[in-house]
Amino acid sequence: MDEKNIDQIISDYLSNDIHLNEKNIKASKLALLDTLGCVFNASLNTSATIFATYGLKDTLENPIAYMKDIKSLKEKARFFSVLTRWFDYNDTFLAKEWAHPSDNIGTIFSYFIENNSFKVSTFIDSLIKMYEIQGCLALGTSLNKKGYDHVFNVKLASASVFSSLISNNDSEIIKRTVNNILLDGLNLRAYRHEPNVGKRKSWAAGDAVSRGIELASISEFEDEIYSEIQKDENWGFEKVFLNGENLSFGKDLNDWVIENVLFKVLYPAEFHGQSAIEASVKLSDLYKEREQEIEGIIIETHEPAIRIISNKDKLKNASDRDHSLEFMVAAGLLFKEVNSKTYEDNFSGLKQIENLRRKIKVQENKEFTENYYDTSKRHIANTVYFEYNDGSFSKKETVETPIGHPNRREEAEPLLKQKFINNMSSHFSEERAKDIWEKILLIDVDSEFKEVIKLLSND
Repeated sequence: MDEKNIDQIISDYLSNDIHLNEKNIKASKLALLDTLGCVFNASLNTSATIFATYGLKDTLENPIAYMKDIKSLKEKARFFSVLTRWFDYNDTFLAKEWAHPSDNIGTIFSYFIENNSFKVSTFIDSLIKMYEIQGCLALGTSLNKKGYDHVFNVKLASASVFSSLISNNDSEIIKRTVNNILLDGLNLRAYRHEPNVGKRKSWAAGDAVSRGIELASISEFEDEIYSEIQKDENWGFEKVFLNGENLSFGKDLNDWVIENVLFKVLYPAEFHGQSAIEASVKLSDLYKEREQEIEGIIIETHEPAIRIISNKDKLKNASDRDHSLEFMVAAGLLFKEVNSKTYEDNFSGLKQIENLRRKIKVQENKEFTENYYDTSKRHIANTVYFEYNDGSFSKKETVETPIGHPNRREEAEPLLKQKFINNMSSHFSEERAKDIWEKILLIDVDSEFKEVIKLLSND
């Protein structure tokens, strides 16, 4: 399909409505609910709200009410997306590139909060398309291997769909938007790796959707379409940024990504390590029983996990810790739990985790790597076990697909609901949170989007 430039592929894709069915509607509603829970949870974190509001607020009683009062759509979207991403607890999609499709939801939420007479079906159609564009770019093109950040895909997906909404699917405006994103280029991912890890990894997605909306709005005005920018042999995107490799979708665009997204159900941690946490929690009792006999702890994992979240000497802050495979496994072994507070400087068990993670050795399991890239499996496997002082080894705990994986969706949904209730608990009663969950799942797609907004108000 990629014989065409991506501006044409995206324009063609956005010109047709998604065929909505029970499966993709349910998946979209789960994605929205999970994201809303992340937003409400982060709105009580001082650091998150300072970055989301440019320092205007420390905490928020109701982030959706606050969002209504933000004047510009791009700042509405930025606010929502910063809170979505803050605790690294929103959904994930892993392929050649790593993605967090719900980073985009702030884009359409900002649009529909102002244009709330549109039907829920239109919102879902837009959500599916943003997930698909971002996810399929992740399937086809690796940016991380060249040192670039995946929020480029966030910006492109958000800008494209936003352009489609404001232009009534004008193909020239959509293509101009896509090419303006290409002209904007790529940004480094250095802030996700030592020694430069910091809060930017939590606000980068919000920045990306804001910039995407801005370029989509500028692209409404008559100008060149810049149709040659992707493949120009001297000054083109692929030549300058990708060393001549193609910017490619991994498959035809439809509704596949929304149905195959990975939910972070139990643990706010980088997704390559989620199955390792599950394995470590299972081994926690054995660890405590034989702690004095343990010489070392071994993690067998897939190559992307080694590249992105392993082999860190010094962890400087919470942003560093939630991207450390060794840290999250040590926490699981010690406490049978990993939550947002686990990563903070004032966590009481921090010294214990730091001491234990020094005993951990990470090595690649090539079968795990093969199954990670196999689109029919898409495993995110980890094995954890102990080496004892006498040279013997403990039993191995292997988790091939963590609880949020599509092939464990039925098992995950009750836990996803509980995660939502927990995330909303400081804003609403448990009964009210349950009511919001159920009513959004049951809402008719022909209802106006204002009905969703009403459910989230404090009235």
